[in-house]
Amino acid sequence: MKLYLVRHGETSWNIGRKVQGQTDIPLNETGVRQAEKVREELKNEVFDICYCSPLMRARRTAEIATDGRLEIVIDENLKERGFGELEGTDSAHWEIDGFSRVLNTNEFGIEPVRDVLARAKKFLKRVKTENSDEAKILVVGHGTLLKMLHYNIVGYDDETDFREFYMENGEIVEYEM
Repeated sequence: MKLYLVRHGETSWNIGRKVQGQTDIPLNETGVRQAEKVREELKNEVFDICYCSPLMRARRTAEIATDGRLEIVIDENLKERGFGELEGTDSAHWEIDGFSRVLNTNEFGIEPVRDVLARAKKFLKRVKTENSDEAKILVVGHGTLLKMLHYNIVGYDDETDFREFYMENGEIVEYEM
């Protein structure tokens, strides 16, 4: 099975370094162009299915990238991590000492990392159950959620620094499973 992960195109909140989380923000013009670039990069690939987050920035990226040639299945497990009260705030605050501790709790209504990892694992179980070993699958989602998919695929332990893997807007990463 081949899995192609695609991070949604850019939004105005990406430019402003605002924490988006599950706030439903549309693509900006650059984001639309990034989705068109994904379509161009994947034009010779034949996918069996596309799974996508229900949030509009991911849905629009999937619609543009697949150009109506592929069924898009919305999966709630692909939503971005919920950042609670921090959504809409400046992500520069994440650089402050001790703030990473807050990100790993449910303070301020933040979804704990372990819960996002569990959602990613649940999604991968669905994919393996619903598709053949030869399937080629497109997955359109969000930075943190795609990071958790990555670590569920390659493995992680208590020492894993989850900041090491990062996808840019409109980036594609391929996995053989």
